[in-house]
Amino acid sequence: MEYHTNSCPCCNNKHESDDLFCNGCGFPLKGTQQEQDFFYSERNAKEIDLSDLNNNVESARKSLYWIAGLSVISFFVGYFTAKNEQDKFAILFTSVILIGAFLAFGVWSKTKPTAAMISGLSLYVIIHVINAIVDPVTIFSGIILKVIIIVYLIKGIRSVLEVDKLKKELNIN
Repeated sequence: MEYHTNSCPCCNNKHESDDLFCNGCGFPLKGTQQEQDFFYSERNAKEIDLSDLNNNVESARKSLYWIAGLSVISFFVGYFTAKNEQDKFAILFTSVILIGAFLAFGVWSKTKPTAAMISGLSLYVIIHVINAIVDPVTIFSGIILKVIIIVYLIKGIRSVLEVDKLKKELNIN
């Protein structure tokens, strides 16, 4: 029996002439025009969703840079209001590490957004939990901004996971 290979009209993957569905995207190769049109419309809707989710991911990526920027501001305020050299050194040391970490997470989020966002969220929460243990009043200072940042990062993590799921469904690498 001789098989002829053809290309899927939706994703251009090769398929055998007797295949009912494309192995790459699931396009109904032998389906009716209505089934094929429905497949296209569903795929277009998912591509629009993917675009919206990518915007959410980008917003969450930017929040990692915002955290670095806020850490810079916090450094200057803390450093110049510190009472002694030991406190100034501690503020300088921790600020450099935190600013560098959040900048690194921002850069890393371009290639590994899930890991970078989870790491950024974890570090951000850990910092504020430790601050609350050392000085419980700090939990309330800037609480609205803290909540906004946490929400953006959680929304970003959800969006990244949804993007990965949709890319898998749409057979996009």
